[in-house]
Amino acid sequence: MKICLISPPAPFALEPAQNPPLGLCCLSAYLKTKIPNIEVVGVDFATKKQYDYNKEEYLKSEIPRDCDIYGITGFSCQFKWMKQISRFIRGTCKQSSIVIGGPHASACPEETFTQCHGHIVKGEGEEALYNLITHRHEVIESLDDLPIPDRELFGLENYYRTLGGNPAVHITTLRGCPYTCRFCHKSSVGTHVRFRSVQNVMQEIDTIINKYGIKSFVIYDDIFTLNRDRVYYFCDEFKKRQISWRCWSRTNLINTELLLTMKMAGLTSITFGVESGDDRILKAINKGTTVEQNRNALLACKTAGVPVRCSLMFGNPTETLESVNNTINLIKECQPDEWNLAVLAPVPGSEFWEYPARYGIRFDKDWVRDNDYLVTNRFGKTGVGDIWIELSSMSKEEMRKNLQYMLEELDKVCPRRIIQDTIQTINKEQI
Repeated sequence: MKICLISPPAPFALEPAQNPPLGLCCLSAYLKTKIPNIEVVGVDFATKKQYDYNKEEYLKSEIPRDCDIYGITGFSCQFKWMKQISRFIRGTCKQSSIVIGGPHASACPEETFTQCHGHIVKGEGEEALYNLITHRHEVIESLDDLPIPDRELFGLENYYRTLGGNPAVHITTLRGCPYTCRFCHKSSVGTHVRFRSVQNVMQEIDTIINKYGIKSFVIYDDIFTLNRDRVYYFCDEFKKRQISWRCWSRTNLINTELLLTMKMAGLTSITFGVESGDDRILKAINKGTTVEQNRNALLACKTAGVPVRCSLMFGNPTETLESVNNTINLIKECQPDEWNLAVLAPVPGSEFWEYPARYGIRFDKDWVRDNDYLVTNRFGKTGVGDIWIELSSMSKEEMRKNLQYMLEELDKVCPRRIIQDTIQTINKEQI
């Protein structure tokens, strides 16, 4: 049996080829351990920069014709290319099966089935794809039962993730997020959190060090610091190996003591989803944090000497010029090393997509669907995303004016510096 795993184009992304598609690497490793003599090949169009993705000719050169099963994954903003790929396979490999997974298929299974004509996988893919092949049904509760991701599937040399100028690899140590932010979709990851053991993660890290000579890691967990005792255990192991690393956290799950321990264990920077400096906005998006917690976390990073990236959102429900100014004032006070900004773009599966009127949001879902969800990407022509919604608290024109003002003021009160080898490119003149 031969299986082809495909990651669609993402030409809108600023840096599309930093990491191999880790989800597909996990699928490949799992299938290889469970099914004897299976052959798995991978196609990641993020590494194929030579093509014009507005034309379908690129498919003929890259997708093999001799596979029994084709697995396609993608976000909503990649739906255009997911459809193209599935149509091409249907037309050229008529005896093969197509399996569609990932965030969009999980959030919009009926539409994905209608448009792509394949088996739909909601949520995690390992057991679901294996079940489709073998007709067995199991649930993976212990992540330690999963093999190390098959990074050879796409060729690690084709990717350029770095940390401090050195080659880096991204890893995950858990799955799931217990929080329910209304702008986020949980259909693919869920709120049920499962942790890999520290020993299991260190086995993967040791393999990467020994195989590739790489000692820098980006921990891709939504919240690495969910379990504080576990983080201390990790830090002990990181120090033994003298690795460097960075991670994401939440402002309600960090303090100076923990940051100092992480820094001594090789932490080079940390990212928080601060989102807003206004408690009304944080409540509206169900963030589960407060402005005071945001302030304390950002100042703790200063005390500990840990560079911090601060992610902000604009255009959330009840947003006004007052809330914008509150966010600007928080950034002015705390002086994070870097901030980035994204305009709210409701994505399928999120509460803001499913129930916009409940939160004072207006937009045309049919228009978003007809344009293949491309506007749901967080870049757009501006680099911060495009304004395609209206709020009960602001019109589109007011949103444009206030967004420009916010960007100008943030630049004045807190100039950004590069702390993670990449920085968001913002095109204010395009707003």
